[in-house]
Amino acid sequence: MKTIKKVILFSSILMVLSCEKRNDSIINDPDKLIGYWINPLGNDTILTFQKASALKDNDYGFAFKKDSGFVERKIARGCGTPPISYADFEGSWIRNDSLISITTSYWGGSVNYQWIIISLDNNQLKIHKLKEEYHIKE
Repeated sequence: MKTIKKVILFSSILMVLSCEKRNDSIINDPDKLIGYWINPLGNDTILTFQKASALKDNDYGFAFKKDSGFVERKIARGCGTPPISYADFEGSWIRNDSLISITTSYWGGSVNYQWIIISLDNNQLKIHKLKEEYHIKE
């Protein structure tokens, strides 16, 4: 029984160390984040995006700009029934290691996101959504 506990503990330590190592490479090349990100795949909290030369006209995507500007292309109004139209919502972002904090607008007010970068290379961005706080305009 003690051997099983040691194996589990050792495996857990290795997983933590490998995740920390992966985040170091993100910190060393922050410019990879700058650009357009489209084609979200995943679930509610873990998403993978593909890098692109521009945002798609009628689909979700976002752009990180060098000047800390942020553009999110998303549904332009509260109702998601056809015809669905998309609009660009402006905001800003800051990064602390692998944590990205974003403040932007949406059709009903403003929203704050907190994302953790899981992996990042020249073609793909994988994030874990930590928080989404929506604030309604009054």
